[in-house]
Amino acid sequence: MKIRAVIHSSFPRIGEHPDEQKLRRANASLDEGKISFEEFSRVQDQLIDEIIRIQESAGIEILTDGLIRRYDPASHLVRNMQGFEINGLLRFFDTNFYYRQPVALDDIAAGNGGLADEIGYIARKTEHEVKAVMLGPLTLAAMSLNKSSLKFEELCHKMGAFLGAQAAKMVTAGASVIQVEEPWLVRHPERFELYLSCFNEFRENTKGARLIMAFYFGDCGRIYERLNEIPADMLGIDFTYSPGLLDKMMSDGFAMPLAFGVLDGRNTKLENAGQIAKAIEPIIKKSSVSDYQITTSCGLEFLPRQYAIRKLELTAQIAKLLNG
Repeated sequence: MKIRAVIHSSFPRIGEHPDEQKLRRANASLDEGKISFEEFSRVQDQLIDEIIRIQESAGIEILTDGLIRRYDPASHLVRNMQGFEINGLLRFFDTNFYYRQPVALDDIAAGNGGLADEIGYIARKTEHEVKAVMLGPLTLAAMSLNKSSLKFEELCHKMGAFLGAQAAKMVTAGASVIQVEEPWLVRHPERFELYLSCFNEFRENTKGARLIMAFYFGDCGRIYERLNEIPADMLGIDFTYSPGLLDKMMSDGFAMPLAFGVLDGRNTKLENAGQIAKAIEPIIKKSSVSDYQITTSCGLEFLPRQYAIRKLELTAQIAKLLNG
């Protein structure tokens, strides 16, 4: 059995020190027309290189690019699809972060391979496994303003097919893991059947990669009885929103591979690695599952950089204790 330390998804773009704010300065220069987009992209590349080194030094085994090139998790995806416009800012769930709302129009179609290019960059920069991250079709459709002639259900299915096509390109570019995130579902469990059908369409396009279905910002206990129906290779659970779920899984002998989101990605409080390892160990010992991951509850973009780094280090410490 192997327990691996994994970054959830994002990493803070901006640090507290002046030399950690080069992306902010570059973004302002781009808006003012002082630098070209190519020059701005080079600054992004430099920051991604730095974040790769941070993950490797912390002991993380499956890496992302920190989602540095994404202004937000929604509009960035639809920029790689046709038939969308970008609207104003809306709050991203119950966080203090905002996203530019996608507007679905008619003539929606699969777009370019920009997401694959991003994966190709990090895959060339590290010998570790690389994970691609994207919102799932249900959440992306729910976060969009639908001005198309499609019903919501039809829009979800189109999203599933097109996101799956994008994910397939990301696999070809070097991603060995695809993380699909559906935070909207845990708040709307009545949509589980629609979710399953959309995710099946997504999966049809992504053969050859391990799929992690990730849930956060909501209590997974609301869909607990149906988790075994999800055709994913692993489930990523935000346990900070799901009190008692860890004990229930241990009592039931839950037997699906899990990415334990046990470190709070929205709280600067630093957890005790030994206590967390002790809480997780009974589930692992009781299970015949051969693959587990330790990660944070969500992406790390909500934390100051120094705390994000400490959370990554704690992730690796917990994995080491469990493997030991």
